[in-house]
Amino acid sequence: MKIFYVILEIIILVLIFLYFKKRINIKKNLVSNQNSTKLGPKAIKFDSNLDLPVEFGYKCQWFAVKTNDTQAVLEAMKLKNIQITNWRTGIEGAYEGYYFISPPINGWTLVINSIMPDLSGTESPNPLTVISDLSLSFGEAYYFGTHRVVEYHAWAKSINGKLVRAYGYLGETGETIINQGEISKEELENNLIFTDLDVEEPNLPDEEDVLFIAKKWTVDPQMENDNYQTGTGFIGIID
Repeated sequence: MKIFYVILEIIILVLIFLYFKKRINIKKNLVSNQNSTKLGPKAIKFDSNLDLPVEFGYKCQWFAVKTNDTQAVLEAMKLKNIQITNWRTGIEGAYEGYYFISPPINGWTLVINSIMPDLSGTESPNPLTVISDLSLSFGEAYYFGTHRVVEYHAWAKSINGKLVRAYGYLGETGETIINQGEISKEELENNLIFTDLDVEEPNLPDEEDVLFIAKKWTVDPQMENDNYQTGTGFIGIID
């Protein structure tokens, strides 16, 4: 009987070790692309010819700022190596680690970077800090992020420098990263109320929820509205 308990303890210890090892590996996967940009994103030839908005959103992260003043957003973001770019090559650059600041779109300016720091780590600049600073200058700023590989899904809202809502979930660990502030009307009305895994019938977010709340709060990242104008924005990096 004593041998049985010894074996059981060993099995439990092994399972605990494997669990924490998996969590560490997942965290590494989330930041691996971020770390790869420390040497700088790959060189891209950016096109400055005017074009219409290009859809994005899947496996991506972005800020939405309530302003038409793209130049002011550029200055607030403190980008380096700035170039003028259109939507097509701007979005291409955003998926390679550049920060693409879009032309104004229906009263909003977007800042898009697929592999910028997210809510799961300690990399700087933290998205919540960024939107708080931006909303202090522009009134409203939002963060959205989703990555299907690790099931990372997050959104946040800041008004006049104050974070009023933030939600983040990491599916591969079953971890709610953050759930702060009053649930918004849009979340309530569309059943974007989520649980953890340890319930009988869990309700978990996915990438479509991120795109949906972005559309409700700011601009549809899938650009399904036909009422858009051509324009150019800016591309750059943050040291």
